[in-house]
Amino acid sequence: MKLAFSTLGCPNWELDKIVETAERLGYDGVELRAVGGSLDLLGRPEFISSNLSTTRSQFEDRNLTICCVDTSCTFHSPEKSERSAEVDIALKHAELAAELRASLIRIFPDKIQPGATRNETRDYIVESLQQLAERLPAEVDVALETHGDFARTETTTEIVRLVNHPQVRLIWDVANSLAAGDSIGDAGEVVDPFLSHIHLRDARPVSASEHWLPVLAGRGNVSFAEALMTIEKLNYDGYVSFEWEKYWHPEIEEPEVALPDFINAIRKLQSDTTKSSCFNQ
Repeated sequence: MKLAFSTLGCPNWELDKIVETAERLGYDGVELRAVGGSLDLLGRPEFISSNLSTTRSQFEDRNLTICCVDTSCTFHSPEKSERSAEVDIALKHAELAAELRASLIRIFPDKIQPGATRNETRDYIVESLQQLAERLPAEVDVALETHGDFARTETTTEIVRLVNHPQVRLIWDVANSLAAGDSIGDAGEVVDPFLSHIHLRDARPVSASEHWLPVLAGRGNVSFAEALMTIEKLNYDGYVSFEWEKYWHPEIEEPEVALPDFINAIRKLQSDTTKSSCFNQ
C-alpha cells in the first residue's frame, strides 16, 4: 500500500508547493485534481506540451508518482452527443496521463437524470466506457469512482463487469460507499476484482444532505483501522489517496493541517498493527 493525496485538498496551491509538501511529509504520490485554484487541468500551463517534461521532472526528481489524473467527466446523460463529448474529454485526460507517466484517470458514473431509469443510466455509462476503452493509450486505465447514485460498490462493480475490458477499473471511495449504505468489510470484498485505487478520508453525516462532511482523522464515521485491515486482507498494493474535499468545502481545515493529520494517523495505525503482530508471535 502506498500513500498519496488528491490536490482537491490544496486546490489553490501551485505545483511547486504541492510536490515540496508531498516530499516533506513522506507521501509516495499525488493525485491531480486542482492546481492553482482550477479544476481544468487541460487548461493549466504546467500541462501543455512544451512544459510537460519540466512538470514530470518536478515529481520524478522527488521520487513522487502521479498516481491518478482526475477528470470531472460523467457518462450519465440521456443525450448521446453529450456522452460522446465527455468521452472525448476523458480521452484528452488519458493522453495527458500517459505523458505524465500516470497509469490511471478517474471518471464519475454519477446521477440518474430526470426521465431516465437506473438501468438506462447504467447502460449509458457502460456504452461510454466501452467507447473510451477502445481509444485509451495502452499504458493508461480508466477507473469508475463509487460516487453519486452509483456510490454503492455493487452498482459500480456491475458497470465495470458489464464493460468487460481490462483497462476499465474501479476507484473505491470509502466514505462515499459508507454514506450510501455499504460496510467497509463487505465493500472491500465487492470491489476486490476490479480495484485499482482507493480514496480515503474521515467524514460524518450532515442533516438534509446525502454528502458527508470531511473531518480530521478519528472525528467521523469512517474507521481508518477497519479500512486498513480490509485493505490488508485484499493484498492491495496500490495507492490509498487522501481526498480532502477542500475545494468543495472551504470551511474545513486547511491543507497545512489536514495533510499531515492524515499521514500521521495512517502511520500510527500501521505502527500499532506491527507492534501488535510482534507481541502475538
